[in-house]
This record gives sequence, C-alpha cells and structure tokens, in this order.
Amino acid sequence: MRKCPSCGSENLEPGKIQSTGRVYFRPKNARFLSLKAADIEIEGNICTECGYIMLVGDKGKARALVSGREDPV
Repeated sequence: MRKCPSCGSENLEPGKIQSTGRVYFRPKNARFLSLKAADIEIEGNICTECGYIMLVGDKGKARALVSGREDPV
C-alpha cells in the first residue's frame, strides 16, 4: 500500500487532475515522428489527512516517446 510522503498516512484517495479538459505532461525530448500523441495523462492521489497530492504518469508511454521503445508487458 502506498503511503503519503508528507505525513506517512495510508489514507489516499485516487483521482485525475483536470482543468477545462484533462491536463497532460509532454516530455521535453519526445520524438516528433512518433505515431503516438506526445501527451501523457496524469493521475494522482490526495492524502485525506494532510492534503498532499501525488502525481503519477504512464512511465511506459514516456519511455516509448523518448527512446522509441515500449516497456515489455
């Protein structure tokens, strides 16, 4: 089980980061000729004890965009 890096609580609530639409991360060194969109969706968890928000992106897609290789499944 994940723990909050701020307070150590295990009371985490998953969610998505949004504005008027989804917010994405775009790697600085993404290959331009990739057949995939360079946007990586961001998911997160909020600690219901202290309010700290942890963000997580798709590491496999990030590696594929930067190196041209996908992670094995």
